[in-house]
This record gives sequence, C-alpha cells and structure tokens, in this order.
Amino acid sequence: MDMNVLVCTRTKKEGLDQEMGFKYCELDELLANADIVSVHTPATEQTKGMINKAFLDKMKPHGVLINTSRGIVAVDEDILAKLNECSDFWYGSDVFNGEPSGKEAEWKSDLSTHPRVYGTHHCGASTKQAEAAIGDEALRVIKKFAASGEIDLENTVNRASKDPSMFKMSIRHLD
Repeated sequence: MDMNVLVCTRTKKEGLDQEMGFKYCELDELLANADIVSVHTPATEQTKGMINKAFLDKMKPHGVLINTSRGIVAVDEDILAKLNECSDFWYGSDVFNGEPSGKEAEWKSDLSTHPRVYGTHHCGASTKQAEAAIGDEALRVIKKFAASGEIDLENTVNRASKDPSMFKMSIRHLD
C-alpha cells in the first residue's frame, strides 16, 4: 500500500521531496488531506498555541494528531473539544501542558486521561538505541570538523541567526 506523505516546513531542501517521495505543501492543504498529522516544531512565540480550534477544524474528523513538540504548542481545551465532538478523532503526545519536570510528582490533566489520548514519556533519547545514534552523529560531526575545519550545520536545529563563521565548537568528553 502506497502512502502519500505531505510535508509543511519553513526549511525546504531542494530535491529532497523527490528523493524521499513526499510532497511539500502549505499547512491548510496538509490539514485538509492528511489522515495523520504529526507536529514537530520548536516552542516559540510564533508556535505557541498553534494547535488550536482553527487548526483542528481544518483536520479530518477521523484524523489522528501526534504532537512531539512542546506542550505550549497545543491548546488543551481545544483538543479536548475536538475529541468530544468527533468520536473518531485521536490524539497522541509525549508532551502535556503542566506536566511535572521531576520524575516523582502528582499530576493529572483532563486531556491526558481522555480515552482517545495516548501519552508517552518525552524521553526518546533515553533508549540505548537513541543514545548510540546520538553518539554516532556527534562523532561524525567531530570527525568532519577535525578533517576539514568545517562545522556541520546539516542537522542543526534552533540555530542562532548569526553568520556560521562566528561559531566555535567546544567538545568535552569524559570517557
């Protein structure tokens, strides 16, 4: 079965869509056509509350929304309203507003306990596989820098808007 993948991003890479088999589009087109919408965005003033009633109203009533961004990107009350209004709508998240930062704390939210909400811990980098992948990528970046003196900005997120020549790389590793 073929899957049509739509991507809405402010950082389009020329030719990547053909190489990977997806289509770049605007957010409204993505929301209207996707059965599953997965949100991966940094928490900024521009993204705060972006998953709101207007966003959700553009989605299919039987859609699935996955939020792996930050809690403040979502308006909990609007997601709850969508869940209560559309019996085939589902929500998955590894981030919730107000969740405690410590591992031991009392916490409960109406959204996190809804029967069509699946929540997981926001700790994807805490698995052995993820730790190994992070280590491999860090080593690749370090080797590239050592060999060429160039800082690899390919997979850099939330980078300051300074000229790359202004960056300095410091690496401290205990073992």
